[in-house]
Amino acid sequence: MKNRTFVIQDLSKVKQKILKSDFWEKRVLWAKVLLFFILAVLWSRFFYLQVIKHSYYVKKAKSRSVVTYTIKAPRGNIITTDGVVVATNKAVFNLYIDVEGIKDKEDEVLYKLSKLLKEDFGSLKERFYLLKKTSISRVLLKSDLQWDEVAKIMVRLYYLPGVSIEVESERYYPYGEAYFHLIGYVSKINREEYLKLKDKGYSVEDLIGRQGLEKVFEEELKGKNGYVEIERDAYGRLGRVIARTEPIAGNDLILTINHNLQLTAYELLKGKRGAIVALSPFDGGILAMVSAPSVDPQKFIIGFTKEEWQAISSAKESPFLNKALRAYPPGSTYKVITALTALRKGVITNPSQSVFCPGYFNFGTRTFKCWEHRGHGTVGLIKAIAVSCDVYFYTLGTKLDVDDIASVSKEFGLGQKALGWPEEDAGLVPDRAWKRKRLKQDWFPGETVVLSIGQGYILTSPLQLAKLYMVIANGGYLYRPYIVKTIQKVDGTKIEFQPVLEKKIEMTPQHLEWIRQGLIEVVRSGTAKSAAVPGIMVAGKTGTAQVVSLSAKTKHLEHHAWFVSYAGKGTPEIVSTIFVEHGGSGGGVAAPLARELYKVFFKISTPPNQALEEEREEIPEVGENFTGEIVNPLEEENAGEKR
Repeated sequence: MKNRTFVIQDLSKVKQKILKSDFWEKRVLWAKVLLFFILAVLWSRFFYLQVIKHSYYVKKAKSRSVVTYTIKAPRGNIITTDGVVVATNKAVFNLYIDVEGIKDKEDEVLYKLSKLLKEDFGSLKERFYLLKKTSISRVLLKSDLQWDEVAKIMVRLYYLPGVSIEVESERYYPYGEAYFHLIGYVSKINREEYLKLKDKGYSVEDLIGRQGLEKVFEEELKGKNGYVEIERDAYGRLGRVIARTEPIAGNDLILTINHNLQLTAYELLKGKRGAIVALSPFDGGILAMVSAPSVDPQKFIIGFTKEEWQAISSAKESPFLNKALRAYPPGSTYKVITALTALRKGVITNPSQSVFCPGYFNFGTRTFKCWEHRGHGTVGLIKAIAVSCDVYFYTLGTKLDVDDIASVSKEFGLGQKALGWPEEDAGLVPDRAWKRKRLKQDWFPGETVVLSIGQGYILTSPLQLAKLYMVIANGGYLYRPYIVKTIQKVDGTKIEFQPVLEKKIEMTPQHLEWIRQGLIEVVRSGTAKSAAVPGIMVAGKTGTAQVVSLSAKTKHLEHHAWFVSYAGKGTPEIVSTIFVEHGGSGGGVAAPLARELYKVFFKISTPPNQALEEEREEIPEVGENFTGEIVNPLEEENAGEKR
């Protein structure tokens, strides 16, 4: 019995031992599995953070401890042909606020700055929040700081987290309004432009050309930005410079502009609305181009006051428009096109072919008036140009086809952009096809009569007219006007622009001589005697473009005054267009401005009144140049239509 009891106990112990051993082994096994799983999760997470997200966290950590700012590249200089720098850069101290660095401390920092800058805290805070809304990165709180302001801030910089002062180049226009429409201006890039241009190296703080040369030559002028990396501590304070990449300045532009002539043109237009353009007849280089009224381009850098902006943006004189490139009715300056067409088509075979001007012209049921209501009497081609007889050119208009006049106009560059700038008008040369397409109407013969004196649908810019008269001055060479003659790169290399001859217009030498003789007589004895300059040959054509009916004309809706001419000592050396918007008569208002322009160009200092009197003593009367048989075929053909 006892043995049996021991046997049972032994079996029980063995069983418990077996059970106990299995239990622990399972627990150990599960523990191992759990441990492996935890290690796998940790390793995966470690791999994800250290390998897959490595660049992300490096960048994020760096952004908290290191800030990267753009060093703006200085824009290229713009220099006139006589070496005067008319657009450059100046070093200024700019006050920036890093939005991330000033977080949760805005009131404290802005209050301290308001005391240092002696500005009202509320105004400064309002300005900061307005700028913050439009800024993509740091905020330019104030530019062009004074020395004492810089010193006060720099010594307290430790207590001004997020604040930095940068020495930067700022665009500077030393001659302000005189060059506004020619050079244009720059202003800060906006968000849409930045997103579009960031791949071209633009930063959110860059300036970009908006008009004129600044816009057209943006790629050459802008340069390449540099960058600087600066440490930032946990309080947002900026410290050591870690890395720096220097910017590369933009290329310089050397212009064809004559500085003295440009300033003279600007002074001549003061108090007026209009434009002056001067060209070289040798190659089409622009010597001066001014539009008035004008705007100080520096204001786009330093900012307009609210009152200034309202006054300029709502001004009826439209100071932002470059009137040298806008299209207007050319008036009688267009009569040379009518004359050239008549010569080509054989309507005029001799300059002595004449028309009788009684002061009016009947065509169908309409009566067209000559500007000289008393009439010019008998006039041939040269006298008609000299005295700008409307009746003579009305008569030619009845003998010409509008499409022929349009063809000659386009051949001389009218109706096409001369420079190709974005703000330039192409103008308008009407013909049958244009009217049918645009107005769904046929062309009427009476419209050709109106067109023959430069009225009606025809529109030309001052620059286009200068181009037309350049061709007459140089004997048929139609050059494309240009302003930039050299691009001077930072490495010293140059790109030279050669004059572009668009075409050589074939003109019969005799026809050209008759036209030139008429233009000389305009100044010697005709409608522009006030343009005469002693010792200088001046030839040109006045124009008085009617903009409203005579009955509706008021002081503010006066005619446009034109004078397009060329001048030289023996051979033409300069061509110019004077345009005064709503100025009155071309001979009374525009021609005297040309005289003053030429006096500066030819460096003539003789008192004007004395010199003019001496010159006029030698000027023959108009009739002295007209000899031989006077025929009047056009008058005879239209005799039945006259009153």
